[in-house]
Amino acid sequence: MTGIWIIARMSLLENSRKQVFHVMCLLMLAVIASSTMLSIFTEGVQIKILKDLCMTCILFGGAALAIALGATGVPNDVESRTIHPLMARPLTRVQYLIGKFLGTFITVSLGVGAMAIAFGGLILMYQHSIDSSLGMAVLFTLLEVAIIAAIATMISTFASPAVTTVLTFMIYLAGTIKIGYIGGLIEKSQAGLSKALYLLIYHALPNLECFNLKSSLIHNDVIPGAYLGQVAFYGVCYIVFALAAGSLYFASREV
Repeated sequence: MTGIWIIARMSLLENSRKQVFHVMCLLMLAVIASSTMLSIFTEGVQIKILKDLCMTCILFGGAALAIALGATGVPNDVESRTIHPLMARPLTRVQYLIGKFLGTFITVSLGVGAMAIAFGGLILMYQHSIDSSLGMAVLFTLLEVAIIAAIATMISTFASPAVTTVLTFMIYLAGTIKIGYIGGLIEKSQAGLSKALYLLIYHALPNLECFNLKSSLIHNDVIPGAYLGQVAFYGVCYIVFALAAGSLYFASREV
């Protein structure tokens, strides 16, 4: 575990110095702050739009950071040969990959945390109280971002940063529309090769929409604890699967 945390700390320090981290955080914070210009709407509508806009910014900013940072971590170490002295230590490649993922996730969490604090401050200013479901919505957004970071880390073990970015973004989009679009294709397709292919894609892609609690936050809906537990378990399992797949390939790769 010590080796994992050493890599995670190194990755955190490296990522926190990258320009993309500062630019994306400042951009999303600026958008969240600009939501104070919604005073043309009535108070009830204004708060709903504020929640919608801010949660969208938090998710988009977190996903963009997870893709950008996760896509460059491993390839940059391999290209700059920084990985060679690390592998000379009593450190396995699996530990290295897990450490890179944790470093990326912690960095993204810091950015998401800053956005969430700004969002909470605006909510407190407008409705003089903070929704009890706000923390849960942010936590499940972090879990969704962790899945994206794990996928980016996995793909980066065999692809360049540019290819990793494109593939991860495509998986992110597909995982967001999985239920509505791909589920509809499965229902319309007849039994055969095409339906089997759709089913394979459907089950391989992460169901990212189930982590989006924005609607319940906006409408103050109560979500059953059992459902939240199932979603959290699914998210953790998918992260473990992605990292295991990446570790399996990376362990046999020449660097």
